[in-house]
Amino acid sequence: MTTSQAAGAAVGTGLFLSLAQPTMSVASLAWVGLVPLLLAVRGAGPRKALGLGYLAGMSLYLPVLYWIAPTISNYTRVSTPLAIGVLVLLCLTVASFVAVFALTVEWLADGGIPRVVSAPLVWVALEWSRMYVPAAFPWALLGYSQYGVLPVIQSADLFGVWGVSALLVFVNAVIAEVAVDGVPRHRALLAAAAVTVVATVVYGWVRIEQVDGLEPQGRLTVGVTQGNVAQDRKWNEALQDEILDAYLELSRDAARDGAELVIWPEAALPVIANHDLRTSRLTDFATATDTYMLVGAPAVELHHGRPPRQFNSVFTVVPDHGFAERYDKIQLVPFGEYVPFGWLMSWVGKAVEGIGTFGRGTRHVVFEGPPVLTPAGERPARFAALICYEGIFPGLTRRFVVDGADFLVNVSNDAWYGRTSAPHQHLAMAAVRAVENRVPLVRSTNTGVSAIVDAVGRIRERTPLFERAVFVDELVLREHGSLYLVIGDLFVYVCLGVVALLVAVRLQGRGVLIRTGNRGIVRR
Repeated sequence: MTTSQAAGAAVGTGLFLSLAQPTMSVASLAWVGLVPLLLAVRGAGPRKALGLGYLAGMSLYLPVLYWIAPTISNYTRVSTPLAIGVLVLLCLTVASFVAVFALTVEWLADGGIPRVVSAPLVWVALEWSRMYVPAAFPWALLGYSQYGVLPVIQSADLFGVWGVSALLVFVNAVIAEVAVDGVPRHRALLAAAAVTVVATVVYGWVRIEQVDGLEPQGRLTVGVTQGNVAQDRKWNEALQDEILDAYLELSRDAARDGAELVIWPEAALPVIANHDLRTSRLTDFATATDTYMLVGAPAVELHHGRPPRQFNSVFTVVPDHGFAERYDKIQLVPFGEYVPFGWLMSWVGKAVEGIGTFGRGTRHVVFEGPPVLTPAGERPARFAALICYEGIFPGLTRRFVVDGADFLVNVSNDAWYGRTSAPHQHLAMAAVRAVENRVPLVRSTNTGVSAIVDAVGRIRERTPLFERAVFVDELVLREHGSLYLVIGDLFVYVCLGVVALLVAVRLQGRGVLIRTGNRGIVRR
């Protein structure tokens, strides 16, 4: 390829993979989208491979994460040009993972290690690492592109979203090999790819039928509220009572329709929940209607001699008892709820209006809700809350289900993002958590998209954006189980171990420089 052809191929990869993500959701493009990049970097030197990988990564993440710029300019004191600069900087950071992928795969191939072997392993290792770098942001992983292809996404209950990403990269790598050498030389490889894809789809259909056919272990009617409170009104003290009235009205509608548990979004209650007497209105409502509630609200802890500490929290409200258990958000949003890198980035707090220095939760709380009738008798329904983007962290979500949650609740305030693709991307990622853990997931947001996702990933009762809404639906609780619940991210650790082994083999293959007296330096 000429330089311009290689650059065009890299851009093509980025655009194809961006179109595979919501809201375009052309899932089929994820199966071939990496091929142009794999062909462009083939035989390229390290510098060229790195540059083409960066170009592909930028072409992917700029269209996927474009909503960050208007979010920053609309809700901070940062100007639009500077907000675009922040977006570019973030995309450069995330694109570096694609660049390292391209560089590593070609470097290993130069040492004789097949690309069809290294590419899926390296991709998974790099995707997983995005959860643990400073300012973790594992948004729009490749596997999420298949969230709407139910037979394919069922395999997430084996190895998590990582397994789906690995499958997609493997198929891309096989197609690239065939494109270079032709079908006759790679019949076995094509057969392996075809068998893997067919096995995945067959497994998916079988698992859908199995999960749907499981005997119910209880049924629970939930009400989901979407208050549609504009972000510039949300924290206006003069409107606190009006917002509280609106959510209580939605809750009454849900209770009249039979809801046993009513869910409010993240920070729906616009007062400090553990220091405001108006919360008694929620207790009165829960008692009068015999309805449990899960309410998103800020909380503040006061400590003698130390500044108050604020938390992004959710509370349960129990009939006849009032506010009961509380969960404080564990996975905080970088540059939204805390500023990473300490003093180095302290200027951000001065630029961003309302940026929080939030306390980080330390307890994985599993709430007890309304009683459900199981074959073994009556017991409380157990559920856990994922606040905002906590729902995009597979390991955190898995911990709650391992601890006994029958279903998951994802509360969020996506009003920041306006009518962009971000709310749809957020829902898609949360839906995959339901499949991984084989439990239903209820999503309640301030401005949409609110929804219910069943244990095979079907999205039900999806609400429109920026409309006040309430709906009631029945959750069917089944005896859940998945390999992912048992082994967690073991598949990722295996990928990491094999990548380390391949790197060691590649280094060994280069030889070692040894000084041998008067004969000088000999390479062995």
